[in-house]
Amino acid sequence: MQLPYPAWKSRFNQFEQLLERLPWLLPALSFSWGWISFAMVRRGEDFARTMALLVLIGWPWLLLEPFLHKYLERRTPGNFTTLALRFVTQSLQQELLFFSLPFIIGAVQLDAGQIIFTAIVIMAALISTIDPLYNHRIAAHPAANLFFQGFCSWLAALVLLPMVLHLPLERAAPTALALLSIWLLLTLPRCLAALSSYRKKIGWILACLIIPLALWLLRDSIPAAGLSVREASITQSIAELTPGPAVTVIHHAELEKGMIAFVAIRAPMRVAQSVNFNWRHRDPRTHHETVERIGAEIHGGNNAGWRTWSRKQHFPENSQGVWTVDVTTPQGQLLKRLQFKVD
Repeated sequence: MQLPYPAWKSRFNQFEQLLERLPWLLPALSFSWGWISFAMVRRGEDFARTMALLVLIGWPWLLLEPFLHKYLERRTPGNFTTLALRFVTQSLQQELLFFSLPFIIGAVQLDAGQIIFTAIVIMAALISTIDPLYNHRIAAHPAANLFFQGFCSWLAALVLLPMVLHLPLERAAPTALALLSIWLLLTLPRCLAALSSYRKKIGWILACLIIPLALWLLRDSIPAAGLSVREASITQSIAELTPGPAVTVIHHAELEKGMIAFVAIRAPMRVAQSVNFNWRHRDPRTHHETVERIGAEIHGGNNAGWRTWSRKQHFPENSQGVWTVDVTTPQGQLLKRLQFKVD
């Protein structure tokens, strides 16, 4: 039986008062939901995909809210409608941010760019929970609110689409960026109408052009959410997908046997993902850097991680020093960094 409007409004007010008394409840539930899903993805359970799909259901609201705002205000005018829209939007932003956090944290590597990006996501999640800061700095300013919604929508697409639609990251990243660009274009008239000066309007137009470009150029600083390295080592032998003893220091004469970079990477089920092994060495005398890229492909669903490796047979004469093998996605997102030293 459908509740009449006053009863619906009363129930909504009761729920809002509950969250005001317990402001930590929704973020804590979302964060826990994310960690449970992250653990299930690592175990390869299909239930994690269902959980991610439930979170993704709220994603269209963030995309459509700017266009529904005026319509709903005309249908049900009053301060309550504005507060209700703001409450729903803020709650969904919290849900998406805190659900995505475990996948971002689980994929972050000891890389300056990835650490900074993770810190930005954590800061955005905290801002969404601090009502005085959110209401005065985000919700009260249309441009800031649209920017915050765009960031949440882009992050949700980046993290959740690979799990829900089985998209590899090399397709999920440009898809999320394309959706963000379209969304910025469609919301441009509303945002320009809310800005008071031509300088601010020109600044926003430039931001709509620069932000997608900057996200694409800095894509290697984004953790590869959904992928995790279960095992990695540098060795000189491998048999039946099992690596030999790990090597950290080796004599130059022993390089004739070749070196192997081995990884076992966990990916969501039914995802086929390309990875690159980037062998790097800087000559200590000439400071010239040698880079060799070797591609491979992994397939999701293996609980222990899909095992693959890269073998390098030929080394230059001046091979002494530290060698680095970066395992990355085609976009350059770092999955694992391995090192060995040649005496």
